[in-house]
Amino acid sequence: MYLRALLLGGCIALTGCQSASVIEQPHAASAQAFNVISQLQATQVKFPSTTKVVITPTTQYLRNEQISSPVAVFEVPANRGQMSLTITSDIKDSVFYPHVMITDRNGAVIENYDDSVFEYRKPRLNLGNRLVAELDFYPPQGYKNLYVVVYTKEADLQDVTYVAHPGRVDAEARGNYMPELKDIAVPRSLTGTVELDVAGPGFFNFTRLETPTNVTSSDQAKTDVVVQPDTKAYYFSTIEKAVAANDIPKALSLLDEAKALGIEGAQEVFVKAVNRKSAQ
Repeated sequence: MYLRALLLGGCIALTGCQSASVIEQPHAASAQAFNVISQLQATQVKFPSTTKVVITPTTQYLRNEQISSPVAVFEVPANRGQMSLTITSDIKDSVFYPHVMITDRNGAVIENYDDSVFEYRKPRLNLGNRLVAELDFYPPQGYKNLYVVVYTKEADLQDVTYVAHPGRVDAEARGNYMPELKDIAVPRSLTGTVELDVAGPGFFNFTRLETPTNVTSSDQAKTDVVVQPDTKAYYFSTIEKAVAANDIPKALSLLDEAKALGIEGAQEVFVKAVNRKSAQ
C-alpha cells in the first residue's frame, strides 16, 4: 500500500509539471553570433522546475569550435548533487534536432551528449510527437552553476525525423495494428521548442541496484533494474481498470510508465484488456 501511494503521488506530481511558460532567448541586435558561453543569455532554472525555450530565427547563435547553431541555454545549480535532466524537443511541422553540451561559464565542456541519447516518443495525453533524452547528471565539485546548451548540427538539416502516422497511433490505442499506414517524414530545421525538466534523482531509482563490475577504460558499470512483484501487479491491474473504464489515455500513460520501468507483459495486458472491452 505504501508503494502504491508513492507511485500515485509521483504520477500526480508529474501531471502537475506538464505546463511551463515559454521563454525566448533572442540575440543582441549588435551581434549575429557569439563565440563564448558567457556572452549568451541563459535562463536560470530552479531545482526542481520545468522550463521551455522557443527557438526562432532571432534566437541567439553560438559559433565556436564545437557548435555553430542557434542555442537554448539553461543555467542549472551544480551544488545540489545528482540531478535528473529531461530534455524534450517538440516535433511539429519541423523539428529542432537536438544535441546537448554541459559547460562551465567559460565554455569548458563538462559533459557532451550526441543525438543518440534522444528517443522518439509518440503522442500521449496532451503531449505530441517529441524527441526526449533522460539524463542522470553528477555535477563535479567546485561549481555553483553550470550551463546546459541545446543545439543542432548543420549535417542534421539534410536529414528527416520519422513520426508515427496519426491513424496508426489511434489504431494501436484500440489494440489494433495498421502496418499500411507508414511513418511520416518531418524535416529538421533551425527553429523549434526545447524543454528542460530538472529534478532530483529519479523517482523510481529505489528499484535500481548497482552491480559492481571490473571495468576497463572502454567499459562502464552495468545497472540492473529489478521490478518488485507489487509494482508489476499494480500496473497490470490499473491498466486493466483504466481500459474497462474506457479511459484509454490513462491506460496508455500507465503502459508507457510500465515500459520505462522494464515491466514485461504490460503491452500484452493492455491489448487483451482492449480486446475484451471491444467484445462487450
